Amino acid sequence: MQLSDYDDLPFHQAPTPVAIPATSDVHFNDGYIFAAYSDDYYLLAGLRLHPNMNVMDAFATLSHGGEQRCVRVSRALRPASADLAVGPLRVEPAEPMKLLRMVLDESPVDLAFDLQFETVGQPYMEAPYRHYRHGHLVNDLVRYTVAVRASGTMTVDGRSVTVDRWHGMRDHSWGVRANMGPRTYHGGAEADPSEVDHRRFRLWVPFEVEGHSGFFHTHEDEHGAAIDCEGELVFDDGRVVRIVAAEHELEYAAGTRNPLKGRYTLTDTEGRNYDYAIELAGTPADVQGFGYYGGWQDGGAPGVWRGIGPVIESDRYPAAPDIADSAPPAVPAKKRLGPTEFPIRITGPDGAKGMGHFEHTVMGRYRPYGFD
Repeated sequence: MQLSDYDDLPFHQAPTPVAIPATSDVHFNDGYIFAAYSDDYYLLAGLRLHPNMNVMDAFATLSHGGEQRCVRVSRALRPASADLAVGPLRVEPAEPMKLLRMVLDESPVDLAFDLQFETVGQPYMEAPYRHYRHGHLVNDLVRYTVAVRASGTMTVDGRSVTVDRWHGMRDHSWGVRANMGPRTYHGGAEADPSEVDHRRFRLWVPFEVEGHSGFFHTHEDEHGAAIDCEGELVFDDGRVVRIVAAEHELEYAAGTRNPLKGRYTLTDTEGRNYDYAIELAGTPADVQGFGYYGGWQDGGAPGVWRGIGPVIESDRYPAAPDIADSAPPAVPAKKRLGPTEFPIRITGPDGAKGMGHFEHTVMGRYRPYGFD
């Protein structure tokens, strides 16, 4: 077993080196997602380790001017497991929990950047998510999320763009995720009712407006009944309030499930409401461009072994609020998910202005908005 510099620190959680997880599940992974947004620029990037597949992979995408451009990279994790870099893309934790740097030196889609992501407020640790299928634990993960400000430079089609404290977010998640790594199948005579996933509508929203930052997420069943909801608001004066409920009214582009504008109302533990009006700020993004849900050109997921590497692939394709099924060209039409990530402008309580990352998914039938 191979040691890394991190093994010199007394923070192990299992009788193995840090680079070897306690579980041998091939779907175990650990990594980041970053986002920065301003006007019509919507940058998302991430890096993830898959120790039981010996894979490190990463992505960067920019949605701008009605187009999404994507670069995906992959390499063997070992022996350089502590080097958070894949080809031209790397992450540098300059000051953990406060300041992280992400760099894309170059790419086939004429995109490069060197950005620092500075924490605003405080990270929010979400409740663990666990899901069984025929008695097998197929999802078992945790995540923390935080609003950030991004600063640095970006180059797009040879033009230099100054990133001056753009709004943004980042998350860090780790654990077992069924949609990461190789496909595995779980059969059984019948499903236990407790294993049925009733989630049909999802909102996952880190944001910042003048005076406070916040985060909430919620899932609802096909009738609009809340299955879960959590979050918090962190005010500049030091106050922190917990969110226990969220209501929403959204308007969609015709023929799509892409939100254009609307509102959400958050309720805290004392029953106080906080109202936010929202509108789409530019070009949305789909996660298949990240390589998720069969977005790689081989049809596989993140965490699949693709060779010693670095393996680099890229796409450029139309993306806009009125396009229902944007996705990398290699994804078959019937498997395209369309946009799920939306940059939004926000007007909060007392007219406070800001922006947020609006992750929004409707899965199958959802009656409140007439989706079948």
